[in-house]
Amino acid sequence: MSKMHLALVATLRRKCSSSFIRVKTAEHYNMSFYILSLAILLSTCVNAQFGNFKQNFGYVNVREGAHMFYWLFYTTASVTNYTERPLIVWLQGGPGGSSTGVGNFEILGPLDLSLQERNYTWVNNFNVLFVDNPVGTGFSYVEDLKHLTKTNDEIALDFVELMKGFYRSNPEFEGVPLYIFGQSYGGKMAIDMGIRMREAEKAGTIKSNLLGIAMGNAWIHPVDATLTWGPLLLAAGLVDQEGYEDIQASAREAERLFNEGFYWNSTLQWARTQQVVFRRTTRVDFYNILTKMEVFLPDSLSAYEIAREAMIRDMPTSTRQQLNLTTLMNTEVKAALRIPEEVEWGSQSSDVFDTLQTDFMKPVTEGIEKLLNETNIILMKYNGNLDLICDTPGQLLWVDRLKWSGAEEFRNTERRPIWENDKLEGYYKSFGNFRFFWINVAGHSVPRDNPAGANAFLRDMTSFG
Repeated sequence: MSKMHLALVATLRRKCSSSFIRVKTAEHYNMSFYILSLAILLSTCVNAQFGNFKQNFGYVNVREGAHMFYWLFYTTASVTNYTERPLIVWLQGGPGGSSTGVGNFEILGPLDLSLQERNYTWVNNFNVLFVDNPVGTGFSYVEDLKHLTKTNDEIALDFVELMKGFYRSNPEFEGVPLYIFGQSYGGKMAIDMGIRMREAEKAGTIKSNLLGIAMGNAWIHPVDATLTWGPLLLAAGLVDQEGYEDIQASAREAERLFNEGFYWNSTLQWARTQQVVFRRTTRVDFYNILTKMEVFLPDSLSAYEIAREAMIRDMPTSTRQQLNLTTLMNTEVKAALRIPEEVEWGSQSSDVFDTLQTDFMKPVTEGIEKLLNETNIILMKYNGNLDLICDTPGQLLWVDRLKWSGAEEFRNTERRPIWENDKLEGYYKSFGNFRFFWINVAGHSVPRDNPAGANAFLRDMTSFG
């Protein structure tokens, strides 16, 4: 960008007010993104919002050509100042699932998909920051697909830049307790984010106060998860012995390919294993084994494409709900938040998933060990017992192999029940800065399926909830 353009941006930063200026996009390609950047800048200056809850939103340019969107909801708790309550970052899975859309309207935001107030929203007790991450997800976008992230570490570095930009715009949150909650692939992303955030804190380049990371039904060790689909379905009576052996043969092939370093092929074989599960169970829902997955995708799609779309939506929803969310985000929400017309919610999500295809099956257990051994950050793993895609048996395999100073003590620690309002909501086990929560009557998305169980691990992590 030229000095003249930079000067204009600086002037707009000083003079931006409650009025929104609509700028027509120039025909020249380079100029078009310059104009788009100005539109984004102007959009973050307005006193606009969606609904009656106090909120803040905006873009952060995390790299040249890469723009990440966040949407903050301030807590409605009875406090003198909202900074008396922690800041929770919510990360959706996929990769390519939108936190501002799926996480917000379908799981734990202040309004549900029908735009009715949600009584168990996390905003009741926390400031909640929904982040469309990685770039290309939701309202986040890249100017060229070459700017998409290819590894979990690249995602983490972008997140640090996002948070730096967030604190510049919201300095009152500096030093406020920060917790990162990631569902599914979001839990995988959160591990490297924690490592990079702690490095930035130590270097003094960010004034955050990261205290905890939660991995919700997380894609931590994909091979472990895939290898336990068959045993779980057999134990639940959803397949017979023949079906079990068919699933296991496909899963072991995914494992073989991964062990031999064929990561891209392992991802494709993982998708084929999903198709075997669908066939042998008559389309069990991967996000809740008590339900059937609705057929909402064309038969012409490949196994990989079907698996990709299922991961991006990151939770069980009907076709109608999915269409309603897409419409809502690209109409009412987009207009209210002054999103530039050129940006379409979710339009790059498939590209995000495809670009991370080689990294998809790689575990992040070494990162977990690093955080446990070298930091005091609380690491929490919670899992709904009805999930299949990131099933509990697969999680327990990698947990038992973790190499950290408290590993033996954790294994020997008593598992305790979780009672909420005289109802058994699950169990938990805790030692040092690691804890594991088994949540009953919940599938892939515990906060939505069992809010009472979610309150238990929120209190454990933050003392609120």
